[in-house]
Amino acid sequence: MEIKPILPFVILSFVGGIYEFVFTFLLRINSVPWFYTYDFLSFFTIQYFFYIILGKERKQWFRVSSLLYFLLFIYLVFSHTMEKYMNNLSYLVSFLTLLILIYALIWFKRVFMEVSLQSLSDSPTFYFVSGFLFYYTGVLVLFLFADAIYKNERPNFQYYWLINLFFNIFHKTLLILGMWKARKEIVN
Repeated sequence: MEIKPILPFVILSFVGGIYEFVFTFLLRINSVPWFYTYDFLSFFTIQYFFYIILGKERKQWFRVSSLLYFLLFIYLVFSHTMEKYMNNLSYLVSFLTLLILIYALIWFKRVFMEVSLQSLSDSPTFYFVSGFLFYYTGVLVLFLFADAIYKNERPNFQYYWLINLFFNIFHKTLLILGMWKARKEIVN
């Protein structure tokens, strides 16, 4: 059960990794359309994950947040220019980070109130939620300042972007740990 909610995000991450390597790195194709697409799909796979783990009683909250994100996304795509791209990305990441913070707090509160787990480290969902929380809160400041860093420190931008890489690797490591824990539960 605990693997089903995260599966769309895992598949998206896998496809995203292949796409970025082949089309962005090897073929040097403009990646901006892909990053918008990835952000859009990522938002809805994360929404789906939290919708399932938090229960469907918050359906209205998920509808409203999805609609707000969709409207923000459409506005940013239609007002897109290369000069605004980094700012647009920061708005999308900020919105998603806020939602992840809210969802994670609700999930942790529920876990501690119900006391249904003997240990958080035994729960695959703990690793998934922690990964999202750690990654998105960790890169928020980087994304908010990415445009200024890019304009003022262009030769060193790649070094700043290593921060994103670090948090991404940590996030994917927690994702793998959660998948491993979920697999162990299925086997037992």
